[in-house]
Amino acid sequence: MASSHDIQSWLNGDKLRSQKFREQYPLIGLIAVLLFIYILSGYQAAKQQHRLTDTKKEMLDAKFRYMTISAELTNTTRQSQVVEALKQKGSSLQENRIPPTKVER
Repeated sequence: MASSHDIQSWLNGDKLRSQKFREQYPLIGLIAVLLFIYILSGYQAAKQQHRLTDTKKEMLDAKFRYMTISAELTNTTRQSQVVEALKQKGSSLQENRIPPTKVER
């Protein structure tokens, strides 16, 4: 069991001012710097992961918007839809019922 003198020397700082402990100050400083860098890199990695997740969500949203717009465009440019839109606007254009033929020279 530690004597009360050892505990007292730690509490009043005598141990921290001892020659043996002062020789270890550079090592303690190096450990503190490395610990700080380790924690900082962990935060940076988490931040980058969040950015990556957000970017994936944005890409997925853009893909679905593209698919929706593409489907709407395909639907509105069908011949039957164009003919229906022309009829609703009162156009006198008629749908050609005769299939096209190739004219050869």
